[in-house]
Amino acid sequence: MLNPLSEIPGPIATDKTRKGNFFELHVIREAWRRGAEVFPNAGGTGAVDLILQHEGKTIECDVKSMRYQNKCWKSSGHAVPKGVHVIHVNPATEKIRWTKGKEPEGWESFWD
Repeated sequence: MLNPLSEIPGPIATDKTRKGNFFELHVIREAWRRGAEVFPNAGGTGAVDLILQHEGKTIECDVKSMRYQNKCWKSSGHAVPKGVHVIHVNPATEKIRWTKGKEPEGWESFWD
């Protein structure tokens, strides 16, 4: 007899998945506080974690938690498709920012 749990479709919750979900929810809450509409990726797959709409602009985003390495905070080096904007979250401070030098036009000060 097959293990019934092995036939359940969908992602398997791991510590990495839980950490990702935690920071995505943090970004969603902070975006709401700033007046944005947020459309999260409910499936948990793909290059886009959420879509943000604010002041007539819409952008696709990928949320990444930063890590402490060589005495400074760094973001993951995972590539994202063209047109997807990376949102970085510092897990120690919970500060949110765009990739430096790649801020979406019109959104530069959104996380300030």
